[in-house]
Amino acid sequence: MFNKFLTLIIFSLLIISTSCSVSKKTEKQGTFINIDDKTIPLTIGTYTKGTSEGIYQADFNPKTGAITNLGFIVNAEQPSFISVTKNREKIYAVSEIDTGKLSVFNKENNGRYQLQQEIETEGSTTCHVTLNNDETLVSVANYRQGSIVVYKVENNRLTKLSSFKHQGSSVHFRQKVPHPHSTYFSKDEKYIYVPDLGTDEIISYPIKEGLPTAGKIALKMNPGDGPRHMAKHPNKNLWYVVGEISSVVWALTPKEDGTFSVVDKQNLLPDGIEGRSTAADIHVSPDGKYLYTSNRGHQKGYHCISVFKVLPFGKLELKGHLTEGINQPRNFTLSPDGQFLLVANQYGKDIIVFKVDKDGMLSLTEYRVEISMPACLKF
Repeated sequence: MFNKFLTLIIFSLLIISTSCSVSKKTEKQGTFINIDDKTIPLTIGTYTKGTSEGIYQADFNPKTGAITNLGFIVNAEQPSFISVTKNREKIYAVSEIDTGKLSVFNKENNGRYQLQQEIETEGSTTCHVTLNNDETLVSVANYRQGSIVVYKVENNRLTKLSSFKHQGSSVHFRQKVPHPHSTYFSKDEKYIYVPDLGTDEIISYPIKEGLPTAGKIALKMNPGDGPRHMAKHPNKNLWYVVGEISSVVWALTPKEDGTFSVVDKQNLLPDGIEGRSTAADIHVSPDGKYLYTSNRGHQKGYHCISVFKVLPFGKLELKGHLTEGINQPRNFTLSPDGQFLLVANQYGKDIIVFKVDKDGMLSLTEYRVEISMPACLKF
């Protein structure tokens, strides 16, 4: 009798436990999502030529890949590139307009942001902003003006430190004048690297006693490559730069003097692709095993994410191209743990989510969020 009673109690407890477990889950889009899973914020810069009003934020679930709770957080004009501080209390946003601007937004208690400071960047079509590691220096690239500007954060405000104007040209019709497209701090923060699409060069600016000084050519790429963006390897002495015009990627080793030696060069597109197609973004996976680039086909062209395996000494091995769901992928990002890759489809008017497989390849998930002209994604 006692054994039957004990068995009944154990069975009842199992039922209660199972019921509690199921109650922690909710069904969404055909997939069960644990509502107790923690989400992380995804901040989104956009072009405001369509219905977008500026900068948005959504919740990203790093276990499932779901994007939820998309909401508008601050008005900004053409914030095509943004940088977010580590504590997410500030957003630095460039305005890609004729008179370039850099805006600083502070987070408020309601989760939205308020404009704290707005600076004209002494240039035109300001297209990129970067913070150094301790967030005391901020650099921007003025694409049309052919210049970069570096600011110092003092007393919670930006003050200008230096500005530099580029010189030169190259062979493509888009390369009649300099076009610095982005800026990056070296791993040791002794240099600022600037790929210039107009001159086919990477310029390095030494930082001496906290002050950027006159630069020099760190690498001369092939005529018509048009360097656009760079990505550093997380644990090796390597950088990668994508050539927008020729759709190539270079693997580079930085030297102590601020220059680079070339490790490898690879094409981003499959053989036989015709029509205009330009490369855009580049990222290395958090574990350093894979490199990803995006390519924009323009109108009816070929849009893709290219996947490379990073070999032991930095060379690249092409693994394949992903095209499903991709339309003008101006920017993309990897989740902090490298399990998902999110693509900002500028003309597709959405953000889509890929699962990163064990071999580095990508599988399109069901998760996407509609948003007008997404241009920059930041975790």
